[in-house]
Amino acid sequence: MNSRRKGQVEFIVIVALVIIGVVVFVIASRQSIIPTAPTSGIPEEAKTIKDAVMNLMRAGVKEKLTLLYNQGGVLKPTLSVKFGAFDTAIWSACGQKNIPDISKEVGEGILSYLRENLKDEMDFSGKIAKFDFSKARTEVDIIKDAINIRIYLPTKVESYDVQMPYEITVASKLYDVLDFSNNFVTDNANNRFLEVVTLTSMVHSNPDSDLWVPVAGMQSGCGNPLMKTRNQLLPGIKGIIKYTVSHVVWNTKPLKLAENPFYPINSVGGKYYPDLQVAFAYPPSWDSEVDKYFAFSPDPLRIIPKPIVPLIPLCMAPYSVAYSFRYPTVVMVEDSSMNQWFKFAVMVDINGTQPGQCDANFGKQSEYNKVCITDAKCTAKITVKNTTGSPVEGASVNFYICDVGTTNANGVAEGKIPCMISELHVYSVGHRSYGDLFRSDELQDKAVTVQTVEDMVTIHFKALETYAGTSTGDGTYSSYAVKDVSKDVTDFDDINLNAFVSFTPVSPNYFTGEDSAIIVSNYGDNNDLVAAINISGIQPVIYRVTAYLADTTDEEESLPVGYINTTITIPEGSKNIYIYLPYVTKVDGGLRSLPDPGIDPSEADKMTTLLYNKCGGKNPASTEELSC
Repeated sequence: MNSRRKGQVEFIVIVALVIIGVVVFVIASRQSIIPTAPTSGIPEEAKTIKDAVMNLMRAGVKEKLTLLYNQGGVLKPTLSVKFGAFDTAIWSACGQKNIPDISKEVGEGILSYLRENLKDEMDFSGKIAKFDFSKARTEVDIIKDAINIRIYLPTKVESYDVQMPYEITVASKLYDVLDFSNNFVTDNANNRFLEVVTLTSMVHSNPDSDLWVPVAGMQSGCGNPLMKTRNQLLPGIKGIIKYTVSHVVWNTKPLKLAENPFYPINSVGGKYYPDLQVAFAYPPSWDSEVDKYFAFSPDPLRIIPKPIVPLIPLCMAPYSVAYSFRYPTVVMVEDSSMNQWFKFAVMVDINGTQPGQCDANFGKQSEYNKVCITDAKCTAKITVKNTTGSPVEGASVNFYICDVGTTNANGVAEGKIPCMISELHVYSVGHRSYGDLFRSDELQDKAVTVQTVEDMVTIHFKALETYAGTSTGDGTYSSYAVKDVSKDVTDFDDINLNAFVSFTPVSPNYFTGEDSAIIVSNYGDNNDLVAAINISGIQPVIYRVTAYLADTTDEEESLPVGYINTTITIPEGSKNIYIYLPYVTKVDGGLRSLPDPGIDPSEADKMTTLLYNKCGGKNPASTEELSC
């Protein structure tokens, strides 16, 4: 008897609390809840219970719809992204759709709310009320401007069956919201709109920015390599993602499209939805995930312009970079009646700088994540210093395709690497790149020394007027004699002398691909002939120097007048290079001018020896000015 009274008290307290809470809720949201017609024709106890359950349903609507609106219409998403405090369901990935049954989710949400707040058997005013949840079912109709919710929950008061269903109606724009959302997902799956605008943003990436993402083009300039590591490209990719999402706009006519491209959407599924507010957002929680899925080829990016034609100072290298990454976009559609934003996610996938064809299983590891994170069982500690022994800060260290890290103020980068044999690369602005082959266990405490590279080196072009002896063939002579000391190539009156010089590394580092031939001439910025030019890309190595001088005074004819073939060692810190070239003006003791075809290239060694002796036993290519 005491337990029965205790149950009665419990039920009365629960019903009282529910009624008080619902009264407050109804007053606060009377604009959005459409009242249900009063129940009639049943005993008073049954009517009270039915009203209490429907009031409890109204309270559950607010809680469960808030959850469903933030989680893409899914109570427990299996494929989702973190956005704020919620896990927002992914509706589409790589053209595949996974749109949930929202009506079913609403019904299950309200029913679960009732289970949480009602007992199977409760005592009410001395009468037993029984709720049979095993036979409960729901019906939810999402119609224009409203949601109708019916709960069939068999209920008995003593032996009396309470009339079913429990039914409420909620004012909502969910019908229009879902119609838009379904059409958006379908259109995006068909035309891959978000992938296309992401690729557009990549193409529009600013080459003058530190966040530039090179996609395809032509790198020009002898000694002007394009070098990018994973660490240097990742910030740019993240910037592209955030820029793209922030510039997708709904029903807007943006200005300055050329300077600051926006990506407007005015309709989906052939419909315009003028009364809906739509916004797009990138979840910050995904930033760390971008790192896992990002890959590019070639990795690292090393584009070295090469001469197009031998001895012509025109170096070019086409490039095309294949990028792969993925990221979610959260689509938010306002339900003005509920004062809520309905949110769902669409996964954007770029594979090889094209819209990807991945599956919806985004838990699958990328190659980089598998090799460089999951399977990285060995440890690397790389200390980078310059030739004076000072630590080099900010150097990028890579092993295989894996980013070991960026060196700190002590020149140290540490990280996990796969246990294998592969290439170690070290890149640092202002230094010669380092590359070599190592076993992973050799890198547990490895010291690397990098050389300093000058930004600009000045090439000085010098000529020594030379006479040739007896002709031995077309362009070949028995001997040569230097008439006077050297002068700048521009100091010969009424004569145009054009110099062409090729620098080829004697022992290039094939692990970096950075040591390439550099070809220069004495054409200035205004396409005039000058005595000195500034170039970049000269490395502190030994170069084979091949050069020739041409007399271009006659605009219709270019006459070769001298060659050299020598070597030069470039020490660190070298800012000047002097190239000395013979200028053959006469033959046969000066009796006549140099005839066609000029000097033959086979005379290069003979002329090099001549200048070597003239310059006091020093090569005619030097980092210091010679007395010759």
